[in-house]
Amino acid sequence: MADDDVWIFISYAHDDDLPTGDSEDEEGFVTYLHRMLETKLRDLGVTRAKLWRDHKRFGNGEPYDLEIEDALKKSPLLIVVMSRNWMSRPYCRKELNDFIRMRHGDGVADIAQRMTVVGKHFLARENRPSPLDRQMGFEFYQLDHQDEVSPEKEFFNLGKAADGRFFQVRDELARHLQNQVDRIAATDNAPAPPVKIAADNGRTVYLSKPAADMEQAYSRLALELQGRGYSVVPDVSSGIPSTGAREYIDAALNRAELSIHLVGEKRGFVPDDDDTPEPIVKLQLVRATERATAAKLNREGSGFRRVVWAPRVVEASEPQGVGAVAGRDPIQVLARFDQQCPSDIIVGDVINKFIESLLQHLTETAGRPIPTPGPGGQFQVYLDYDPRDDEKLALAIAEALNNQPVSIVLPASGEPAPEARTFNRDLLAKSDGVVLFWGAASEVWVRSEAARLYDWQGLGRTEQFSRCSLIVGPPPAPRKSALNLLFKKGQFDKVVDIADKGMPTGNVLIDLAPGAKAPLQ
Repeated sequence: MADDDVWIFISYAHDDDLPTGDSEDEEGFVTYLHRMLETKLRDLGVTRAKLWRDHKRFGNGEPYDLEIEDALKKSPLLIVVMSRNWMSRPYCRKELNDFIRMRHGDGVADIAQRMTVVGKHFLARENRPSPLDRQMGFEFYQLDHQDEVSPEKEFFNLGKAADGRFFQVRDELARHLQNQVDRIAATDNAPAPPVKIAADNGRTVYLSKPAADMEQAYSRLALELQGRGYSVVPDVSSGIPSTGAREYIDAALNRAELSIHLVGEKRGFVPDDDDTPEPIVKLQLVRATERATAAKLNREGSGFRRVVWAPRVVEASEPQGVGAVAGRDPIQVLARFDQQCPSDIIVGDVINKFIESLLQHLTETAGRPIPTPGPGGQFQVYLDYDPRDDEKLALAIAEALNNQPVSIVLPASGEPAPEARTFNRDLLAKSDGVVLFWGAASEVWVRSEAARLYDWQGLGRTEQFSRCSLIVGPPPAPRKSALNLLFKKGQFDKVVDIADKGMPTGNVLIDLAPGAKAPLQ
């Protein structure tokens, strides 16, 4: 292996590489993609990029292959061939978890940026493991929602590309990998930066130190939060001191906007302080209650609350410890440790669902950044619309908006499509705000695009849009009158409905001044 080689590990389920015809020399999807991707990378001159995948099939009881482990160690980049098969394979999940652990140990700043999702089948992002849920990925299929029998139209069939879009997506994927490889190669000889998982988003949360049966969940929560830029207190790498525990906890709580408590069956160690005889799990709950009460009485930090995860099922975690416990009632579990507060959020779901609800709560409670005018004192606002259906009216709206203290940024369109998509992603990452326009475009397109904008971190942004607004234009439709049922509460800061009205003036369309969110109208 050359010193400047950059290895890319391909994680896939072997059932996604099966030939589906009767030809003896037919290639499966993964083999074909591997070969076509290598060809394009050579065409681009990315000679240092080296793709690696295993060719062995493992059963659930077989030991993990050392060759796979060695390949993961040397691979700074990961491709996940996302499919229903991949989701159901324990060894695929292990490859993902080991990659995260190894890159974390290498001091990689943003591990999610080292991963690339290749979509063989459609899987909603909320059903993918983190951090694969933070990117759209490169999809080798198209969804046809009108076809109830076979909604997925795959670009590959019977050992070869069945649709010209296969090569369009392949080319876009290759250029994406080219950029990743170039960035890694450029930093090979640079001084190692301080270990930081992601850029600081300016928010701090208290993640309670766990008892032994919640340690695995604690590690995962810490990684999830830090991976999204949250500062986690107390320090993840150190424990609560056995003396001065109360003061230590209070100091950390006072820095946080909320506290997260992982409540299993065990209670944790008891600090040595004479005045704090409570086990550590209870002590942190009690001190967080004091913090919430003080914030309410003083009318300060009114948003502070406790988020309690008391899973209905606690898995066995230690040979001599507590075995698996099922059928727990989260409210009753909390009552064994501390009283319930009116503002508590109590969750008993599995950890994936808990993390999803926690991150959604944090997103919904995030304050919008105050936009800073760019050149000429204008705010850069991206106008997002479907050019296939709404080009004419969207351009008219852009003209109206552009006369205000707003500089409208229009998406690029036309060919080559991969370059246009890359260019538009970069515009979204840099714009101050965004306006989504819904005219004649399909509801599926609009709702999918709204979800993409809502996941601002998945767009490569370091902070939320200063404003995310929706303009509903003609033609009128019954579904356009039920926006509160189609979109999440708080998904848009301002909604303007002109479906059955004339073209409004620019100052009616959008207001970028800081202020409270407007309800869906």
